[in-house]
Amino acid sequence: MKHMKTVLILEHEEKVFDKLTCDLCGVESNGDEDWATGNYHHATTTLQVEERESYPSGGHSKEIAFHLCPDCFKAKLVPWLETMGAKPHVSESDW
Repeated sequence: MKHMKTVLILEHEEKVFDKLTCDLCGVESNGDEDWATGNYHHATTTLQVEERESYPSGGHSKEIAFHLCPDCFKAKLVPWLETMGAKPHVSESDW
């Protein structure tokens, strides 16, 4: 869950990013979308759908997103999806 806070910017209030917490367990991320715990680690999760319609005169979009930490993603979401018949695509790389 993205938490917003209100700050005063040049004598007006504006909502800015404050912190990101897991929608299931509430653990707080290290930064904007980074859930990693080590100096050389990086961990992000993405679970969203975006629907857009574009016309010459304009358009609109709607996005639905969940913010899950990697532990909840792997321990809760992946097993549930597998029980529903989904098979994960796993890729690895070295550099």
